[in-house]
Amino acid sequence: MALDNERNRVLASLRDQSAGANSVVLGERLGLARGAVERHLLYCADYGLATWRRIRSGLGDAVITDRGRDYLLRQSL
Repeated sequence: MALDNERNRVLASLRDQSAGANSVVLGERLGLARGAVERHLLYCADYGLATWRRIRSGLGDAVITDRGRDYLLRQSL
């Protein structure tokens, strides 16, 4: 359950940043390790909840998709 909660926090943070964000910024904002944020972003990108250009340094931008917004609405977030 904790992984779903963290993933929802990452996705909600992307929703709140209309221009998108990178894994470093998200990690700092949410108090999560960069590796954990990148794992959640990868999941979200695989399922079409977000788009993410992964760059080794973690500076690739991620942006929530309409599907991701719908997902958060269904989760009442």
